Amino acid sequence: MRKGTFWLISLLIVILAGCGSNDFQLELVTPKSFSPDQPSTIHIKVLDSGGKPVTGAKVRVDLNMHMMSHGDVSIKNMKETADGVYTGIAQFEMEGDYTATIQIDDNGKKWTGEKRFSIVSNQGK
Repeated sequence: MRKGTFWLISLLIVILAGCGSNDFQLELVTPKSFSPDQPSTIHIKVLDSGGKPVTGAKVRVDLNMHMMSHGDVSIKNMKETADGVYTGIAQFEMEGDYTATIQIDDNGKKWTGEKRFSIVSNQGK
């Protein structure tokens, strides 16, 4: 009985791992530093699973600072500036480590992923 349970659990893990398919590949480009009260440009390159640019998608980004509970920064309507490249403006208040939660709607095919990055203030430099 235990051997059958082991195989059943193993099969379930394999099936669940396959369900988490990588429909999109993301490349997040953020500035290394920011100036307080100045906009910072964020770029996201979105590719399909075959490596081709995803054009015409709706892309939203929510930036959340690690270990902090002050307001998040949202970029609701990223603009496509090149094939598969989406650009938006963020207003950083603090330097630190951030998580970018990226939501993609490609003709009804919805996907959410995360990328992490760090940014420092160039104030006083």
